[in-house]
Amino acid sequence: MKLEQLARYDIKLLVALQVLLEEENVSRAAERLFVTQSAMSKMLARLKETFGEELFIRTSHGIQPTDRALALKTPLADALDTLSTLLTPPIFKPAQCERTFRISMLDNIANRVIPGLLHTLSKQAPLVKIQLKPWSRHSFDELASGQLDLAMNVVEVDRANFYQLKLGDIQVCAVVRQGHPLAGKTTVLLDDFLKYSFMKVIIPEFNENHQKDQQILAALGKERKIVFETSNANCALQSLVNTDYIMLGAKGPANKMYDQMGLTTIPVPKELSAPKYTMKFIWHQRQNLPADHVWFRKLFMSELAKSQQA
Repeated sequence: MKLEQLARYDIKLLVALQVLLEEENVSRAAERLFVTQSAMSKMLARLKETFGEELFIRTSHGIQPTDRALALKTPLADALDTLSTLLTPPIFKPAQCERTFRISMLDNIANRVIPGLLHTLSKQAPLVKIQLKPWSRHSFDELASGQLDLAMNVVEVDRANFYQLKLGDIQVCAVVRQGHPLAGKTTVLLDDFLKYSFMKVIIPEFNENHQKDQQILAALGKERKIVFETSNANCALQSLVNTDYIMLGAKGPANKMYDQMGLTTIPVPKELSAPKYTMKFIWHQRQNLPADHVWFRKLFMSELAKSQQA
């Protein structure tokens, strides 16, 4: 039978037939299906119409299945069991999960979160694999196609069918070594700021083409000297330790990491002040409901919280 023909049939009738075969009584069958006896009788009539013959004979004790109905009993039960299995969501068990999660996050945050995440996975879900991918201008498309499962970034989400979970606001600041001449100052003048060379961390779709600070400085007849550009934030941070370079960065939970690296933050001059940005989890609609994705996001959030407390 073609699928188009099968679509004309009502699955409720097959369920009713199974219950009638088990009960051999219209009243008891109606009670099990939470319908009236009249509705159950109508189903009997529709079953006759569907199969082209009587399936039950009424007796003084109820109904008696015909030979045709008895022949249907076993294949019908098997078919309904298969359908029930098909419609029942599988129970997700982390220990049995054998999939690869592809995630994107800034590398300096990954350095704090990934070691703990892998340790937890080795205990709870040893078959799970992690691929860490850099954020690029194609990452939204990769999330939509399933090539990327989860991202943690500050980029704006302005596309349909994407979810985002706010993790916290981040204030733009300047990062320097702890012994830097500007360290400890509560206010930094623009001319003092521009005496030093800068390193720039490029985040695709966020600041790769962001020239606002250069435009502001140009309007003031000033400029800043950028001596190093990279998409590797950790490399830039490590390079600050032994220089007087300055890097624009984020003031937030990462400050503990700065302290551990021998770095500190200073305010940017008022002329270059910027609004707060939001760090967020980003995922596509296709990854929103599957049990493995829900579990992984919760686990990731837990490890992120632990890394900020360390």
